[in-house]
Amino acid sequence: MRIEKPYRRRQTATIAIDAAADAVFALMCPVREYEWEPGWKTNLILSKSGLVEQDCIFTTPGGASAGSSEESGEAIWVTPFYDAENRRLTMIKATPGECVTRLDIAVTPEMSGAAATVSYEHTALSAAGRRIVDDHGAANFDAMMEGWKRSIENCLGPEKSAA
Repeated sequence: MRIEKPYRRRQTATIAIDAAADAVFALMCPVREYEWEPGWKTNLILSKSGLVEQDCIFTTPGGASAGSSEESGEAIWVTPFYDAENRRLTMIKATPGECVTRLDIAVTPEMSGAAATVSYEHTALSAAGRRIVDDHGAANFDAMMEGWKRSIENCLGPEKSAA
């Protein structure tokens, strides 16, 4: 047995999105992500409702979304916490032999749309995982969050954001 201190990075951002909070939260789903995330791919989604829900499990290939590496292996995602009423969820992504990522999302209504607070915590399982942690520095995270904002607003548009 080896016990090591975790090599991890946690980053959080709150992004203002010009759209209704319920509409934004609805897009935080492996099925609905196809509508706004360029290059998004899934291999399998296990869901009673067909959308994200408590205990939803899905898999993604390497390079499943913009900014991810094609060299990375298949990832397994689990949604251990899902609260649609309060627009909050947690997803855990495990890429065996590489990295475990925790994604927390909370969407709140604001006067001019919604605020999405997004936290990513990457923990390395290997040298390859350390590279993943290192690649998710502040500049890359900020660029990813700006990409989310643009893509979600483009997806929802002013005429759809009230839905």
